[in-house]
Amino acid sequence: MDHRVPLNTPKRINDKSLKPLMEKRRRGRINDSLSKLKTLIVPLVGKDISRYSKLEKADVLEMTVRFLSELPSTTAAPRAPASPRQYTSNSSD
Repeated sequence: MDHRVPLNTPKRINDKSLKPLMEKRRRGRINDSLSKLKTLIVPLVGKDISRYSKLEKADVLEMTVRFLSELPSTTAAPRAPASPRQYTSNSSD
């Protein structure tokens, strides 16, 4: 028995029309998070944020990875990872 939705059903058409909107929202969340990360990481690495306003996304990520890898390791137990819900919520934290 075939359980696939035929190509011309309203559900299939609706799914296709929502995909660009969902992708736009996903990219927006990524860009917002990278922007926040940039404002956090640039001062931590001793740079002037006004001189680094045009950093590429990859530069922000590389600076963050470098900064975190240079942090001294602590003897305290690591914190439990955040739940995936925290990252998919629509809150404006």
